[in-house]
Amino acid sequence: MRTLQRLLAIIRKELITMLRDPRARFTLIVPPLMQLFIFSFAATMEVKNIDLGIVDLDRGPYAADIAQRLRGSPSFTALPHYASVAAARGDFERERLIGVLVMQSGLSADLTAGRPATVQLLLDGRRSNAAQITAQYVTLIVSAAGAEQRSAAPNAELVISNWFNPNLDYRWYMMPNLVGMLSLGVALMITALSVARERELGTFDQTLVSPATPVEIALGKLLPPLIVAVVQATLYLLIVTLLYQVPFRGNLLVFYAAVLAFAAACAGVGLCVSSLVHTQQQAFLGAFALLLPFSLLSGFATPVENMPWWLQFITAANPLAHMLRLMQGLFLKDASLASMTRELAQLLEIALCTTVAAVLLFSRRAP
Repeated sequence: MRTLQRLLAIIRKELITMLRDPRARFTLIVPPLMQLFIFSFAATMEVKNIDLGIVDLDRGPYAADIAQRLRGSPSFTALPHYASVAAARGDFERERLIGVLVMQSGLSADLTAGRPATVQLLLDGRRSNAAQITAQYVTLIVSAAGAEQRSAAPNAELVISNWFNPNLDYRWYMMPNLVGMLSLGVALMITALSVARERELGTFDQTLVSPATPVEIALGKLLPPLIVAVVQATLYLLIVTLLYQVPFRGNLLVFYAAVLAFAAACAGVGLCVSSLVHTQQQAFLGAFALLLPFSLLSGFATPVENMPWWLQFITAANPLAHMLRLMQGLFLKDASLASMTRELAQLLEIALCTTVAAVLLFSRRAP
């Protein structure tokens, strides 16, 4: 009973310290919501508003058909024509164009006669991702135009169906991931700064000599970020589903279980950082140093399967990697609890290991 009273007292003190400052309340609510709105538009790998130069040396029906299809595509904004590749080189070097499509003289005649015909696409390799996607767009358009010019119809038609995201809407992929990304920063920063703040104020030593044990101190520091994470996750869920119309197909109880497990894992990492440093500046820099590796090794921007085996092994200790899989499963796949048990268990293992490490560090520093 006394243990519970001491634990509740520490939690109450942490919440009061966290919320009594108007600037702290502002930081907990407004910046994450602003980031959610901004990242929903900025964090995308879709390529739109493409400026593609055209060098039409053919002047035939096939070249005209390609140009007409490019103008009708919503992905292409500007399609300036040039007399030669040399004429387009200046705009190409100044990054006014992502590429130049060159249709050589005699192209339509060769295609009509059944002879081999090629179309050249020059792309800006400085923007590799945009260049690859532009190449796919242009390839589809050129192939479709060529199929109509040929007298022989194709033998089979390819019908494509997209599971979980029928229209390949990039926000359906991005928004669930942002729930994990933004929750990571909040949970990590709150706990990383908590102990360092008390050290600067000189109250942490008083806490260590109080009747509270290191385990109670660690749990008291760990639980307030979980409460904040639940509140923020609820706001994110409402905004993502109601404003951006991203479907939520999973179970709400599993969603909050995932949020709590993820917040506990992140808070445990932050608690370890906080127990190793002496000032809030050091705690902030330590937490910030972890944010970028966590993001890069989570599968948010690049697939984990494309990484070297030793990096894939390291991602097992990255809480964000497990959280992203949980969010995608809950929002888009209606994944069952059984299929997500492994990810939840790994998050709890990370939380347990980091919290135990923080308790041991507190015990060593206790007078």
